[in-house]
Amino acid sequence: MRMLTNDVPIFPLTSVLFPDGLLPLRIFETRYLDMVSYCLKNDVPFGVCLIIEGKEVGKSASCYPVGTLAKIVDWAQGSDGILGIEVIGCQRFKMVDSEVSSQQLITATVQIFDEAPVVDVPTELNDLVDMLKRSLKKFQPHAAFEEHQFNNANWVVCRLAEMLPIDNVIRQRLLEIEDPIECLNMLVALFQTK
Repeated sequence: MRMLTNDVPIFPLTSVLFPDGLLPLRIFETRYLDMVSYCLKNDVPFGVCLIIEGKEVGKSASCYPVGTLAKIVDWAQGSDGILGIEVIGCQRFKMVDSEVSSQQLITATVQIFDEAPVVDVPTELNDLVDMLKRSLKKFQPHAAFEEHQFNNANWVVCRLAEMLPIDNVIRQRLLEIEDPIECLNMLVALFQTK
């Protein structure tokens, strides 16, 4: 069963955050500085959603209803006075209702998706796992990954979606699909059409 959570602050971005993904952010608008302060003080996540229309700054943007909860794992004040934070993606969610404050901060009632079950990567899709391993070794040479992670189709889809040069609308679609094997097949199809 999916749990409802009220008053989740939403951070509309021009990027997609996946579960277990790390995302650095630079925070300078008052509404988001207040949001980060609230989340840190109360040890609660905020939601990250891809923008459909609008911008990251200024008036609140229109965004896709499916996003990912983001937990702040590190923060530092830069020499330029801008707050830098790093978040990790947690559970996926769907907004069921939202409102915009006078500061243009979106808060929403969200339905948290059930934890994705561990599904093994089918043997016929092992080429994707090999490609992911090569990419991680090249772009994140100091990161340590456990072998069992590469057998988990959900984890493999998320890491590939983060790294591959694909449009954010495709990334969003991959975030929304609940079947990781369907996602892996979608990625294969993308390569076959290029």
